[in-house]
Amino acid sequence: MVKVTSEFISIGCNRTAHAACWGYSGLVAFGADKLIALYLPLVCHGDKLQDVALVSGSADCTAKLWKKNKEGQWINSATMSGHTGSVETIACMRAHSIKTETDMIITGSSDGTIRVWERRVIDDNSALSYLPNSEVPIMASGHTDKLISIYIYQVNTNEFKKMHTLQGHDNWVRDLSFATYTGQHEVNANNSFEKGDLMLASASQDKYIRLWKISPHTPSPKKQVEERTEDSGLNTLLMGHDDWVFSVQWQKPFVQADVDGSKTFIQPMRLISASIDKSMMIWSPEATTGVWVNEVRMGDIGGSTYLGFCGALFSPDGKHIVSHGANGSFHLWKDNSEVKGENNWSPKVAISGHFKSVESLAWDPKSRYLLSASLDQTTRLFAPWNRKENGTTISTWHEMGRPQVHGYDIKCIAFVHDYQFVSGADEKVLRIFDAPKSSVESLATLTGDDSFRENITSRPIGANLPALGLSNKAVFEGDVGEEETDISNGLGSHAYTSATPENLAEVMQHPPYEEHLLQHTLWPEVEKLYGHLYELISVDVSHDGKYIASSCKAATAEHAIVRLFNASTWKEAKSPIDAHSLTVTRTRFSHNDRWLLTVSRDRLWAISERNVGDEEMPYKLVAKNKAHARIIWDCSWSHDDKLFVTGSRDKTVKIWIQPDEAVPNWTCVHTIKCEEAVTAVDFASTLIDENTQQLDKWELWHQFDERLCHFGVVRSLTWRKITHDGQLQLASGGEDHSVRLFNVEY
Repeated sequence: MVKVTSEFISIGCNRTAHAACWGYSGLVAFGADKLIALYLPLVCHGDKLQDVALVSGSADCTAKLWKKNKEGQWINSATMSGHTGSVETIACMRAHSIKTETDMIITGSSDGTIRVWERRVIDDNSALSYLPNSEVPIMASGHTDKLISIYIYQVNTNEFKKMHTLQGHDNWVRDLSFATYTGQHEVNANNSFEKGDLMLASASQDKYIRLWKISPHTPSPKKQVEERTEDSGLNTLLMGHDDWVFSVQWQKPFVQADVDGSKTFIQPMRLISASIDKSMMIWSPEATTGVWVNEVRMGDIGGSTYLGFCGALFSPDGKHIVSHGANGSFHLWKDNSEVKGENNWSPKVAISGHFKSVESLAWDPKSRYLLSASLDQTTRLFAPWNRKENGTTISTWHEMGRPQVHGYDIKCIAFVHDYQFVSGADEKVLRIFDAPKSSVESLATLTGDDSFRENITSRPIGANLPALGLSNKAVFEGDVGEEETDISNGLGSHAYTSATPENLAEVMQHPPYEEHLLQHTLWPEVEKLYGHLYELISVDVSHDGKYIASSCKAATAEHAIVRLFNASTWKEAKSPIDAHSLTVTRTRFSHNDRWLLTVSRDRLWAISERNVGDEEMPYKLVAKNKAHARIIWDCSWSHDDKLFVTGSRDKTVKIWIQPDEAVPNWTCVHTIKCEEAVTAVDFASTLIDENTQQLDKWELWHQFDERLCHFGVVRSLTWRKITHDGQLQLASGGEDHSVRLFNVEY
């Protein structure tokens, strides 16, 4: 009986405003490529308000309604189609007197239309609520023409009619948020509001936030056309951000139990805004003057090359804040004002992940941590955080480092030894990175594995990325004094653009925050390897760490060669492997390093044999075969090197064996047919079942639940070396931006 469970999923939030929302259940739902990911930053207890459903909008021109079934699984209960462009914004009814029998969802699209959907409750460039003291829906819509349009529902015609236009912003209106003034708190804070008035907050690219009041009034008899109309007017202008404001949200309302047993609906007078100036602000009115002021400012990523925040959200109890940035990561803060005084917020550990396709994965030689490479131009290091809480041992996986932050899309990675890896990117250069002392000691502390601390005294304490450079510069302990001397001489810290040597030397006691990942976890670059003329595609390192084999994009045999580099001298061997006519998609050394297997777009596999002692031609071509009808994407050796496997776009996996060990020739013993193209394959690190020695008989061992799998192409698979009998771990990376780790029990 095989059981597969998900151990860890890392995925970044989409780089758009309004890509996340925080429900009353405590779950944060966010868009992650084509997926909706659910993140639980903290457990919320006892709130009387509940989430009814989740609504999502997509570039596929539809909006979908998601609800939990009896088994606790999220299912798509309705699909709203009709738009001809991407659904850019969604508004759901937010009021303390929602009619649950018939309610509305409004979607705005890039096709220039707004559609109103009625359902028989769950804001964004559109906002939806009820008119004060009524059950008449009102909608606000922000546009690129700098205007905010107010629409009111006409019961007699069953449609929304434009009633007001709010002018004031000087640039694109990016976000709108409604709240009802309930009057229980801050009664004297702003006497222009009366109980029941609607408060509309708007955020714009003009750097400002504006507060609008919508309240009922009775017009004079001469101008009275209807029995009742509304006043809409600018109430407050909030200035403080230095760049575009992407998001503005009111703190969530809550239900308070009174002494007599009754329940009171309360809307706090607090607002949070997020901007690409790398900051978030919480706004609230002073109790005495009613003037809205900046209560606290958070963020300021500093040396980051990324843009700022796309959105910020209050937790249901208002004591936590989560925001998502332009690099796909989340930032979590906790309010410590009850313990440390007013406006004291501290950062907490949050999740992070790639925001573009994950192209390659690699375990370190001892399988203690995992490295990933992505088209988001970063490599990321994942490891378990083992700690004790209340006497219980807890182990959770986190991103522990970002060794390489590059200017090119990274396609492939491989380990040279325990603390050194090589990466290949679109810049046509192989780069070698070595782990600094601070990263190794941090891994030892967080994982509880003291074997990390072996032979690390001579390592640099960290790395810094010089201004206008792509090469991470090593920082040693002696550089601390040099930097202080430069500053005392008035020269400034010219060598360090993001982190000081003192900060780099710190050993982490918990997984790093996003700011720390960006600036303090780089690995110094020790070498560059040149030779390829086009974008790199594949790289692998022999298990003894002596040779590096790499390939690049190729349309001719001249460029389809596999170059070999000596890892001890960093020099290229004079005789590359010339076996293919088109791009070599994968290079794989056998576990005993005797064979080097290469597969290509030309549908051939080729095997080269080790020439021991020959530095000019370390590997010599001995066999090749036209194995598939389409491009071969991946290949892998078995744990004992007796057979290898190839996977192709022709929807087949083929197993190859060497009939006679004295003759370098391999024959296909079995073909496995699949329903789709095979893009990644990998043999387990040990023999699972003795029956698999019957090489002419291969059967499906286990099929993963679709809910655990990637949505889209799987780019890389790699097994972790077995930790104990009966369990394996498999890491996978895909075009859906995710890195996943599975427990396989057998």
